[in-house]
Amino acid sequence: MLAFILGTFFLIAGIYHAFRGTPRIWRDPEQARRITENLTGFPFGPEVRRGMVRGTVLMTTNMFLLGGGLICGALRQQQATANDTTLLWAFMASVGLTLTSVLLGLLITWFNVPKTLVPPHMRDEVGLVTRKLRDARHRRAHRS
Repeated sequence: MLAFILGTFFLIAGIYHAFRGTPRIWRDPEQARRITENLTGFPFGPEVRRGMVRGTVLMTTNMFLLGGGLICGALRQQQATANDTTLLWAFMASVGLTLTSVLLGLLITWFNVPKTLVPPHMRDEVGLVTRKLRDARHRRAHRS
């Protein structure tokens, strides 16, 4: 029952985010800046929060995948038939796609790639790891 409730919550959140949050961030640089500043509940610095906002498409995707996966898993558990593997495969696909999406989200936060998943006005930004490597290289160059 809890999986149904959480799955429904994630699906509703995904729908809201897909039609309200993501388009705003995608089109409006000011909205992206505001959301970055308001993500203070996360124990990360501003660069990580900015990377999370850059990955808004993947966050929306994850909401749908988590919601669908939870509901498929709960339905599979309730049916408890060994012959029907459709819900099991749907659940496994959801888990695999969620992990792939999380990995892509980390790539966007750390390196700002793939650019096609990043809002157009944020594509020129430097990822967190890329910035740290560049700064370290810059410090080494000025020391010698």
